[in-house]
Amino acid sequence: MTDTRQQDLLNTASSLRELGRVPEAIAAYRQLLAAYPDMPDSWYNLGHLCRQAGLATDSIAAYDEALKRGIRGAEEVYLNRAVLYSDVMARPADAKADLEKAIQLNPDYLAAYQNLGNLHEDLGDREAARATYLRALELKPNNAIALSRLAGLRRAASPDDPMIARIRTALASGMLLPADRALLLFALGRLQDSCGAFGPAAESFAAANAGARIAASGNVAPYSGPDELVRADRFAAAFSAPNARTGGLLQPDPQPVFILGMFRSGSTLLEQVLGSHSQVTAGGEMEMVARIAQGLGWDPAAIAAAPAGTIDEYAHAYLQRIGTMFPGARIVTDKRPDNFWFVGLIKRMFPGARILNTVRHPLDTLVSVWTQYLSSTLAYGYSPEDIASHLFAERRMMAHWERLYPGDILSVPYEQLVKNPEAEIRRVLSFLNLPFEPACLEFHKSVRAVKTASVWQVREPLHDRSIGRWKNYEPYFRSLPPHPALSALLDREA
Repeated sequence: MTDTRQQDLLNTASSLRELGRVPEAIAAYRQLLAAYPDMPDSWYNLGHLCRQAGLATDSIAAYDEALKRGIRGAEEVYLNRAVLYSDVMARPADAKADLEKAIQLNPDYLAAYQNLGNLHEDLGDREAARATYLRALELKPNNAIALSRLAGLRRAASPDDPMIARIRTALASGMLLPADRALLLFALGRLQDSCGAFGPAAESFAAANAGARIAASGNVAPYSGPDELVRADRFAAAFSAPNARTGGLLQPDPQPVFILGMFRSGSTLLEQVLGSHSQVTAGGEMEMVARIAQGLGWDPAAIAAAPAGTIDEYAHAYLQRIGTMFPGARIVTDKRPDNFWFVGLIKRMFPGARILNTVRHPLDTLVSVWTQYLSSTLAYGYSPEDIASHLFAERRMMAHWERLYPGDILSVPYEQLVKNPEAEIRRVLSFLNLPFEPACLEFHKSVRAVKTASVWQVREPLHDRSIGRWKNYEPYFRSLPPHPALSALLDREA
């Protein structure tokens, strides 16, 4: 029997959860469960709320309580734990164990197979990923996630490749949601690209991005290139001179190294190279700097004027987080390309921070962004014109930071890294005050998890196949209506 107080506490916690008042709901569930701990569903809800709040360790603990108390549908709890272990806590072995447990409990659990296949990819196990996706497709033959991921494990031999035919059949079914259709169109475009069918590939990528825009409708603000240039100017105005000692940690432990720039400009490659050094731990894409900027209100002036004590608190919290994720690490890379907006914040938290800015031929970068199904938060990613506009905003922003913090930012050209790897790696390591190690040239042999769209590229030895790739799509780009940013990039190549 549920007593009146228990029901009142439960009603309060449930109401706060449904209203999206996450911190208050967490407090309410904790009060409920302190008095009435034998409530597995409430432990599950607490775990989910803690996950939303970025409290990964608390979330795992709550999920553990739900499992101990015999929650029904335990496979979903194992799946949720696995996502935390994989995406937030850098514990891929624990993630794999939980996904396998979920499948053991429910051999037909499609979501677990999808996540396990993805984890196998992160770890570079192509054959295990293929087998897992094939099992998922046995459960649901036209599942867009599994089919697109399976297609991404190989190149097409010709435009008549069976995988291309299989994707076309799925697209013709008329049963796909916009997001699933976009996912398969991106996969089709990449297969066509891999066998040199660039005209059809351009059509597939254009249709994929149009579908992705529809799928993201309501979840992403319209992109404005002029507004991004204004944003860059506002950051430049707020951080118009190097900060005096206004907060921050001069000797952080572990020492963060920030890798940023444009998406698809070589940041994953650079991190894999550095992560092969004995003194460097590859941290992957972390959201902490953006979360701190959000906590300070996003506004450039507010970030620049935040009290020194607040900056110190955030800097200590940042170090505590990476110290927990990577115990014993001396140097940890934080590879988040769009942190280029927040260099001023980074330098306030860590005045001595070393920053690596990855750069690449702008049109090659544009093609690489345009051909990927990126997060809907990247509102510029749906058209060549908007990507070109974003490139100009990023270049303007980085030019300002380089003037403001000379000597603390090193630009690392993708083309030099792949054409003259040893010389470029030595230059980067010298900037970080690290000795050269031959292992950095064999980064592709690493077994660490890689969680970006470049997962398979960085499993290969260095090659220059992606240099000049934009020329394959030049006819398509020149067929588009004139646009200031895109036309400016193309005119440079005329």
